[in-house]
Amino acid sequence: MTGKILTKHTIIKGALILTFASILIRVLGAVYRIPLARMLGAEGMGIYAVPNQFYLLFFTISSAGIPVAVARLVSEKMAAGHYRDAHRTFMISLYAMSLVGLVFSLLLLAGAPWLVKSGLVANPASYYGLIAVAPIIFFSAVTASMRGLFQGLQYMSPVAVSQVADQIMLVVATVWFSYLLLPKGLAMAAAGANLGALPGAVAATAIMAYYYFKHRKTLISTINTDTSGFREDTWSLLKRILSVSLSVSFASVALAITWILDNKLIIERLQLIGYSVQNATALYGQFNQMAMSFINISIAFALSLGTSLVPSVSEAYSTNNPGRIGQQASTGVRMSLMTTLPAAAGLFFLAPQLTEFVFADSGAGIPLAALAPAIVFWGVHLVLSGVMQGLGRADIPVYNLLAGIFFKIGITYFLTPTGLGIKAAAYGTVAMFIVSSVLNFLSVKRMVGLEIDFINSLIKPGIASLIMGLVARKTYLLVLTGAESSNIAIISAILVGAILFPILIILSGCLHPEDLKMLPRIGDKIQALLNTVQEKRSKLLAKLKG
Repeated sequence: MTGKILTKHTIIKGALILTFASILIRVLGAVYRIPLARMLGAEGMGIYAVPNQFYLLFFTISSAGIPVAVARLVSEKMAAGHYRDAHRTFMISLYAMSLVGLVFSLLLLAGAPWLVKSGLVANPASYYGLIAVAPIIFFSAVTASMRGLFQGLQYMSPVAVSQVADQIMLVVATVWFSYLLLPKGLAMAAAGANLGALPGAVAATAIMAYYYFKHRKTLISTINTDTSGFREDTWSLLKRILSVSLSVSFASVALAITWILDNKLIIERLQLIGYSVQNATALYGQFNQMAMSFINISIAFALSLGTSLVPSVSEAYSTNNPGRIGQQASTGVRMSLMTTLPAAAGLFFLAPQLTEFVFADSGAGIPLAALAPAIVFWGVHLVLSGVMQGLGRADIPVYNLLAGIFFKIGITYFLTPTGLGIKAAAYGTVAMFIVSSVLNFLSVKRMVGLEIDFINSLIKPGIASLIMGLVARKTYLLVLTGAESSNIAIISAILVGAILFPILIILSGCLHPEDLKMLPRIGDKIQALLNTVQEKRSKLLAKLKG
């Protein structure tokens, strides 16, 4: 492309914006659940969760992989100088996704009564929420196609802006609509929360349309320079888009189906040991909407790390450099563990206090404590999935995840109607990511000879995390005794843990100065500081040995 759209500066800036936008979206996605959970309670959150999962399933099947597919084809055609066909690819995908999105919206709208009647939706109170989320699929499908165009042009700012605007409006509208409908009952209030995603979806579509028409003149100018005459068959384009999008979205589809099965299995299996539908729904809400919120934030860095590994591994693979790929993979795993281990320890030792502080529901701490180890294995799974995607084998992590899902479903089904109760569902999730991460590790090891420094990657940060968790727990108890305020105590414990862990990993020597290069702007300064600390640490150790 020529003109303002593509410059090297814009590409790098856009990539950074997209990374920060992804983290911001995850934080916002967890933050709005705080006031929502305090309004709806655990049962209301359980009712609210189910329609979202069906929306996620329908959207994933219809269009979740479309941005990647369109981006790949547009990028490919732009590189070949087929500018007219690149734009035509986008237009075909836009028309197709508009139709597909409309069909899936109407399908969910018409199928909502059947989903409740058939028992796939375990609690009939979620019916209104299913109706509320149906229109969102259409707007999300249209937006997905537009995002694919800009990703293919390597102009990421519009994508980031639309994503952040979507999430901000969702946060505001979800809480506001739920509050307005609360006097009409819990089911309607939960449906109001589901409807809150619609304004953001509409805004995201409008923003992408604005950017498209803003740059359309430049696009047309570039198209007019294309004298190649190349024109790929429409059906061929559609098949290629579908082929790429399905392979990309298959893992998301598998997870979406798993979360839906979770809802049905947990609520029905809990009733076998005496829980009412309302009580079982409340426990499901604690597990899925409260405890999982902490987990989703905790794996944000690992998710970004896995995504960033795809292009770097792909580049190393194209130059036939397996040694570099193995080094990138091992560094990625080590950096993931450096963030997920302390997060898991903190959530495990302070689970009920954190859920009481955030959601005013200490009971959600039971599934949270059981879920905490999943963070570590999920992080490894994400990083190594990124490595295999960069190697062009996106299918392998999908198969590995499916193997983990098999264990999860089995554990949830057989152990939920026992004394474990809701903890069984949490243990099933942990088992899922243990299996998938181990299989991912073995797969990458076979492909590029992955070697992990277990002392610096696992043992040292693991011990530091354990110490941090114990000290944070002790801090909470001491402050609670003196201040007699649980809120002050938990804030104090979090601050102590946040300060203590970096000190421990620096003193242990498991954090390498070169690891900090990836941090934008401040990376070099922190690296220089850490080099100084490491030098003094080495001199001190030498004196002690002498």
